[in-house]
Amino acid sequence: PKCPVCGGPMAMNLRCDQYFVEDEQWNEAAENYGKYLKQLKKGKAVLLELGVGFNTPSIIRFPFEKMTRQYASYRLIRLNKDEAVVPESFGKRAIGIGGDMARAVEDLWRLLS
Repeated sequence: PKCPVCGGPMAMNLRCDQYFVEDEQWNEAAENYGKYLKQLKKGKAVLLELGVGFNTPSIIRFPFEKMTRQYASYRLIRLNKDEAVVPESFGKRAIGIGGDMARAVEDLWRLLS
């Protein structure tokens, strides 16, 4: 893909070097997410993790595991083609679903409908 502004090559926005985009919008979204998490502590939550691996686990994967450990009312659903394992200590509060994500989401939707 090419940049629509300068025509230069584009790359995925990954935390792999000093060019990770943490602009004003990113910081605003991070602040809003923090506020949402504070409100969420008071109730039940299902953390749905889609395709998060070990490239940058400190962004989503590890925080979701930490929240699942901290709050007994939280549940974790991890969908990942190759890295769906969840900590055994979570027991029935977490499930890892490997394979085709589209099919897994369709199956979950059918179960909830």
